[in-house]
Amino acid sequence: MRGGPLLLLAVAACAPPRDVVPESHDVHGALPAAVGGYEYVAKRPLGVVAVAESRGLPHEVVASVADRLANQLDACAAHLAADGRLVSAAARVAAHIDRDGSPSGLALTLTPGPGPTANALLCFVSPFKLVHFPAADVDPAARGLAVEAAWGPEGAILSGPGHDAGSEAPR
Repeated sequence: MRGGPLLLLAVAACAPPRDVVPESHDVHGALPAAVGGYEYVAKRPLGVVAVAESRGLPHEVVASVADRLANQLDACAAHLAADGRLVSAAARVAAHIDRDGSPSGLALTLTPGPGPTANALLCFVSPFKLVHFPAADVDPAARGLAVEAAWGPEGAILSGPGHDAGSEAPR
């Protein structure tokens, strides 16, 4: 049966693309590294936050930060939606973690445009900058975090983090 594997490959190639984040509400937990490459994903009704990479930080801390950011993103998005100012967008923040536990050297990738940028700064970047990590006497380059988020009106989030955040976002 030589045509079997080729037929299976052809059928798989025709399948529609799958979301990086499985459909659900308020999901907490680690995903296998093979699923989109994310270390941890926290999905809420109006947004999703995923840890793309962490260095020198315990998993419990990383998961707690992602959950806190997801909760803040969802609350902020709900407030913006009530005012008619919520737009679908995505963002990525990468930072070193200083010895005192504060994020530094932020690298941002945002969906372009005034609406998405305003949403990102208010609902994702500012809360990230306020996160305080455990202090550690190590070189700040040894500790870091890259977090991605996507948000929009309920049902508008199609592919989770990175769908519009730029070329640096994993697919």
